[in-house]
Amino acid sequence: MATDEIEYNAYYHTLQNKFRRKYEQALSRCWMICVPCSRALRGLNITEEFVELHILRPSPSFSSHYASTDEGSSHIFELNGDSLILHKAPVQIAEKYAVKILSVESGYNKEYQQYKILITDKPLSPKYQSQPVEDDGIQLRKINSLADAVGFLTHFPVHIEVLIKLGPELQQLCSSLLSDSLQVVREKVHDTMSCYWMTLLKTHPLDRQRDAHFQNLLSISLENFIMSRLHDLVFQMVCNKHNEDDAQILGLVKELASAGVTADQLGAPEDFAIPLPAAVVELASLDSLNCPVDKLSCLRTTLDLILAELKGAIVDAHSVLSKDSQMPTLMTDDLIPLLVTVIIQAKPLHMASNLYYMENFQWTLSPSDATSFSLVTFKAAIQELLTLKPKELRPRSEKVRRELRLEDLMKVTVEVGQRFERSGERREEIPISPLDRQMERITAMIEASTQDLNDETLHLTEDVDQNKHVTGGFLSSLQSNLGTCFTNQEEY
Repeated sequence: MATDEIEYNAYYHTLQNKFRRKYEQALSRCWMICVPCSRALRGLNITEEFVELHILRPSPSFSSHYASTDEGSSHIFELNGDSLILHKAPVQIAEKYAVKILSVESGYNKEYQQYKILITDKPLSPKYQSQPVEDDGIQLRKINSLADAVGFLTHFPVHIEVLIKLGPELQQLCSSLLSDSLQVVREKVHDTMSCYWMTLLKTHPLDRQRDAHFQNLLSISLENFIMSRLHDLVFQMVCNKHNEDDAQILGLVKELASAGVTADQLGAPEDFAIPLPAAVVELASLDSLNCPVDKLSCLRTTLDLILAELKGAIVDAHSVLSKDSQMPTLMTDDLIPLLVTVIIQAKPLHMASNLYYMENFQWTLSPSDATSFSLVTFKAAIQELLTLKPKELRPRSEKVRRELRLEDLMKVTVEVGQRFERSGERREEIPISPLDRQMERITAMIEASTQDLNDETLHLTEDVDQNKHVTGGFLSSLQSNLGTCFTNQEEY
């Protein structure tokens, strides 16, 4: 963010050109240059007074204090962590004024001495208040889906004419891509996107063109708009190239699913080997999505659901224990086997193709972004999956049951019963895990269902007794024909 912000920031641009002497003086003396972010500069006039306020020199009194470079050093600031706190100003300030430091850039002057540039969330004095503009709501947007991308592009009427021209060009592009390699296809798509990105950007005022955040929103929106139009053609080409990889993954997934593999067999702690149905359902939708941002969001949501379901189970299990009990910790290494289990259950048809498509047909993903982490995590999970050999997996823990048979239900009921006193109080000395807590809920559901059934049976028996003089002959005949009696069902 910082590099783009500096490159297109109106104040920094003015400082380098209109106030170049002050800029060079700051560099030569290694003074600190503070650059308010673009959104905080809207409607502000960049004057010499503004420049001198935002170039700071060290205070001789305290190492953490800095002074403005105007005559008399009218403003004094304290550098406190990621904030600059205003301590002295020409006019008394009623409330504490703190400026947040968004990022720090380092540079070197001609003598190879280091200086720093601070990107701040607002100007260094409350005297300077940015003007709200009509697209403030747009600046707060995030592009997490194709719907978000289309909504952003169509929000501006000036875009419509450009987007109308884009349609026929994409049709022509489709025809020319059929005989190309995927690498050539990628280059042509990127060239088209870059051309139209510049065309769309030039329809906006200069201050918006220089806004790094707006540029990023435009890039994400346009690339996903274009890829959604080209998806059927491009994704089919990707699938053709990675057909063998997809088949290998799908075949292995089906084999592991048939073997009933559970997360504990893949290395996850047995207490974390709980069902993750929401994550499985989310990942199963991957093939139906038509652009990179939707597919990437699917990966991120899948991971979020795994963590949410597991953390919920941990908190739930911990809630029934004493305050002194230690809550189990979810380690990073535990995530991969849980994710592999979800992949096995979701059985994606084109996993290798989807990963290639997401990695190669988007150009705006930052390495530090959470979505980028999701993509890397899935790639690691697939690599782990491909090393698995069903016949060589460790035995499944007795605590982990993929499907509960009648004898399993009886065993679970006994185990759960041993955790409680006759009074119904939990025995504190017996530890409980998320998996144990899940089994308790299953037992409680069975007991509740059994009680409902007993109530219905009792009600039915009362009705039968009341109507015995009417139906007695019929029931006797029915019991004789079946050779059994309803009241003796417990024997069977």
